[in-house]
Amino acid sequence: MSQVTGQTIPKLLVLSWSIPPAVTGSATVMGNLARQFTPADMTLMGAYYLNALPVEWAKGSPPLRYVMVQPPETWRGARYLRWLQLPYVMLRGWWALVIGRCQGILSVYPDAIYLLVGYLLSLITGRALYAYFHNTYVEAHKGRLARWLQPRVFRRARHVFVMSEGMRTLYAERYPTLACSALPHTFSGMPPPLEDAALPPLSAPLQTAFMGSVWASVSDALERMIAAVKAEGDVRCALYTGTPYSNLTALGATGAAFTISTPDNAALRKALRAADILLLPHAFQTGLPEEEIRTIFPTKTLDYLLAGRPILAHLPANCFLADFLRNHDCALLITEPTVEAVREGLRRLRGDRPLRERLAANALRAAAQFQAHRVADHLRDVVLSTWQQ
Repeated sequence: MSQVTGQTIPKLLVLSWSIPPAVTGSATVMGNLARQFTPADMTLMGAYYLNALPVEWAKGSPPLRYVMVQPPETWRGARYLRWLQLPYVMLRGWWALVIGRCQGILSVYPDAIYLLVGYLLSLITGRALYAYFHNTYVEAHKGRLARWLQPRVFRRARHVFVMSEGMRTLYAERYPTLACSALPHTFSGMPPPLEDAALPPLSAPLQTAFMGSVWASVSDALERMIAAVKAEGDVRCALYTGTPYSNLTALGATGAAFTISTPDNAALRKALRAADILLLPHAFQTGLPEEEIRTIFPTKTLDYLLAGRPILAHLPANCFLADFLRNHDCALLITEPTVEAVREGLRRLRGDRPLRERLAANALRAAAQFQAHRVADHLRDVVLSTWQQ
């Protein structure tokens, strides 16, 4: 055990598919959270992504242990290659618990392998189990594994953390006896001062930016945003993403109006602040269940807020993300699923400097609630209060 902010906490084995340096939302979330702890508090285990950039990781932070090789999504049979590595993940996890003296398990979803390994290791070793759901599981996956695994994790876990208040509300409705609370995205340090929301003159042509992976949860809205950029003519869009180029061109991101790159975190922060408008799409029509659309709170949202630039959000009116942006008045919401509505939003932001300044300042104010030490303190408090159960 270690002493942190006056509290003694047990050492946790954190099992997460994505950990730094992976360029994914989950890796960003877990990296920022883990930096608030020490090697005596936790060990992180996850997948190493081929061709990942080097990780900047302080010696005083919990160690990163790579127990799986994550093959590129374009590889044939990538899913089966991942499942073939499950016995090794189990062995390394058992070693960390028994030899490495981890006293509890925090198993992170959105990956069934790591959720399953955490559950099985808890059964085998008797170690306390905590779960952290970044997305819904049974609601989004109707397969036999999901129906078998989730209720067992819920029964065994001393507490279930979820990514957003939207998910917490959904789980309170669906699972009223579940001990559950929100453990949202985080960032380290202090939020930028409001002076950082002072906007430079607009670029010519207008510069927009999008960051993050392109999943089903954004693709249809992003496609309309791409079409709107093309239709405006004097607008450019930088896409900062590890999504395959072919997937982006299929959405229309072709021609001189678009640039595609995968910068490191430091360069990405500068790039977002160099944009005039940040594009935040959220799916209208998708193969995802309604519960998933309703509760998702994209990781990129926090990066956008911290950038202190006006946000153009294209999303359904009745989802948690829309409620959050509306309540904090930190984005212009386009809730009509048409290219023309997005174009009108671009024109409105371009022509209304007071609106841009208000949204940018409110974005920085809204970001303050996601300071990493606040979120980490909640994790500590829950573990401590449930440890003797």
